[in-house]
Amino acid sequence: MLNVMDVADFFIATANEGDPEEDDGMTNMKLNKLLFFAQAASLQRFGKPLFDAPLEAWKYGPVVKSVYRTFKECQRDSIAKVAQPFDWQTIPPETLDLLCDVYRTYARDYSAMGLMRKTHQPGTPWSETYVPNENKVIPVDSIQKWVQKQPLPIDMQPEPDKNIIVAELDSQGRPFLPEGWEDD
Repeated sequence: MLNVMDVADFFIATANEGDPEEDDGMTNMKLNKLLFFAQAASLQRFGKPLFDAPLEAWKYGPVVKSVYRTFKECQRDSIAKVAQPFDWQTIPPETLDLLCDVYRTYARDYSAMGLMRKTHQPGTPWSETYVPNENKVIPVDSIQKWVQKQPLPIDMQPEPDKNIIVAELDSQGRPFLPEGWEDD
């Protein structure tokens, strides 16, 4: 299992290295939702937790208390730097692949509020655990059962776009579009 701060730092470092035009940065809220999806993805793909820190059901979704407290001072702003230095080479390649898949699936196209809405849907481990003002621990087995019933899209291949026409090459290697391409 990984240290939860290493997982958090992976997401922060990845967001900070991205294109600011395409990535809105990593806030504390978004980070904690990504930790939930990373834990769920590990349970789905490997059948075991990614980290041993508990996820709690807070008002705005799943939270790892120690991570929240570490970055609390950032409030709603993007987290500018990782919490601690670490060596990526100590993380197994299959785990790095998992983290990249979670980032690609959830961090790029969802805001913190969008991820919160995903965790708040009926039937999610958060929705079945949350009690106002109690911050109860979300049981790992409830996350495991949830991904068994509703697998995360991290392992699904995207469907090819049937509207994309691929140019073919003529005998000299020059591209040309197939006959009738303009009929769509």
